[in-house]
Amino acid sequence: MHFTLNDTEVRALLKEDVPYFDLTSSLLNLSPVNAEILFAPKEQVVVCGSEEVGAIFNLLGVKAESVVKSGEKAAAGETVLKAKGSAELLHMGWKVSQNILEHFSAIATRTRSMVECASRGKKNTGIYGTRKHLPGIKHLSLKALCCGGGLPHRLGLSDSVLFFSNHYDLIGGLEAFCLKLPSIKAGSFEKKIAVEVESVNDAIMVAEAGADIVQLDKLSHESVREAAEKIKLINKGAAVAAAGGITDRNAEDYAAAGADIIVSSWMYFGKPADYKVTIRKT
Repeated sequence: MHFTLNDTEVRALLKEDVPYFDLTSSLLNLSPVNAEILFAPKEQVVVCGSEEVGAIFNLLGVKAESVVKSGEKAAAGETVLKAKGSAELLHMGWKVSQNILEHFSAIATRTRSMVECASRGKKNTGIYGTRKHLPGIKHLSLKALCCGGGLPHRLGLSDSVLFFSNHYDLIGGLEAFCLKLPSIKAGSFEKKIAVEVESVNDAIMVAEAGADIVQLDKLSHESVREAAEKIKLINKGAAVAAAGGITDRNAEDYAAAGADIIVSSWMYFGKPADYKVTIRKT
């Protein structure tokens, strides 16, 4: 899955950090000095953002070489990207590029860890990232998620159907909602209907009503196992999603319990990757 920022979006990333010019570098008259900049992680990462960093330096008029593509692993100390040109221009692209690589490589790396852990519990268990990423960076957050081997849970409210308790409580509760579910499905033939519940009994109820995806929120993996076994007896084709508090530490347990889908926002939040940046004269 490939994501590309357009020139306007790349310009916006650069302009946020360099609205006019680099005052520090201009005071040293670094413009005529030829140099190169190198980015290397201090520990193994799944790279994300090298294409955007390359576009930033190209926009500045600096020759960039993307050594490691997004989605590929880079070892500690391995050069992920380098660029050569005016030292002043390299400094202008330095920090925004480092921020991109560190933040989004971390998301990709955490996602990959979840994917690998879940696969030990059950093969083909999908890791799906929620919409709880930070506002304003959705595009790159989704790219990082996919680079790590995950998928978006929901791109937005317009593309999928997911009923929460705050939906069905407004119409009389889960039982009333289940009575309406056949007509809801009839009005949305192209979309799968997902319903989130918080107990095994409620999971059985919505499965019997015809939900395509039963999302179990904040249940233990033991309860997920019980619910998954009963849901599959009712409708073998129904998907079981587990959500709430799942990380790379317990993804294996939830996958082994029978979850077809693991829904999480954990990959979005955590320590950024640590990249060493070297700028040297050539």
